[in-house]
Order: sequence, then structure tokens, then C-alpha cells
Amino acid sequence: MKTSRFSDLLPPTRRLAPGLAFLAAFAFGGAVADGARGYWALNEAPDGVRAGLIFPDFSPNEYAGLSLQCAPGTASVAVSVDVAARLRKGAPVEVTIRADDRASAYRARAEISEMDDGVRAVFDTTLADPMLADVANAARLSVTVGRGKPQDLPTRGAAGVLADFLGKCRK
Repeated sequence: MKTSRFSDLLPPTRRLAPGLAFLAAFAFGGAVADGARGYWALNEAPDGVRAGLIFPDFSPNEYAGLSLQCAPGTASVAVSVDVAARLRKGAPVEVTIRADDRASAYRARAEISEMDDGVRAVFDTTLADPMLADVANAARLSVTVGRGKPQDLPTRGAAGVLADFLGKCRK
């Protein structure tokens, strides 16, 4: 199965950013296993707990690629995946998250960011979804949106970050 680079997920306005150009040229010349420069991170804010991927050469504090958000004490988890294709707001799209040999498919809807014109596929799941444990323990991780190519994503730090995320969400 052919995969694409993370930069293919981002809209043109974000792909052209100088930091991302460096990121695409430097970090994604090879597969994730060859040393992608992204890592998993966690933050808490008044609107909830968020875990996701940070690519420092793109932005030191903006999640990109895949992110999860919860409000502590609730069972719901909002998932957001960057999409390269132009989709109309609210359009239905399938998202498949593959962690090693385990695949989880979801029906998502397209959202358009007013800040950067980026398209994201968003869906809700629960803290009990086995996909969260699969992602935490994966050696290889990819996301496919619609009929697009699988996008390899880094797994560095996922186990610890997702354990913290689940613990904080369950409080």
C-alpha cells in the first residue's frame, strides 16, 4: 500500500509556510520508521484536555495531522484529522486509523477552519474505544481519509501521552 507524506494532508496555505517546507523536505523524506520529527504531546486548557501530534519545524505548539480532545469527566472524545482534499463544510467522509495491523473506521464530517482555510475531518468516539489503546501501542500509525492515500504519522511519545490523556479525561 502506497503512503503519502504528512505535508500532503495540509491545505496549500499551510503547505507553503516556510517552516512546513523545511519539515516536508527534512522530516518526511522517508517513512515514519526512518525518523519523522513529530511527536505526541498533551495540554490542558479551560475547554478540555487535548492530545495530538506536534511537528516542531512546522509549529512548536499547534497540533497537526491527528488530535484528540475531551472534557474531563465525560466519556466523549472528539477526534480531528487534517485533510488534503477540498471538501465542502459538513460533507461526510470516512476516516480509517490504522495502528500496526489493526484498523478502525469512522464516519466523519468535514470542517473548514476560518483561521487557515484548512479542512479537517472530525468525529466523536468514546474513552472506551479500543483505537485509543491501539494508537498508544503502535509501532506504525497511519490515517486515511476517504479514498485518499494512507498518511504515515509518528508514534514517538504516544504511549505516555495517551495514558495521561485517558487518565485526565476520566477524572
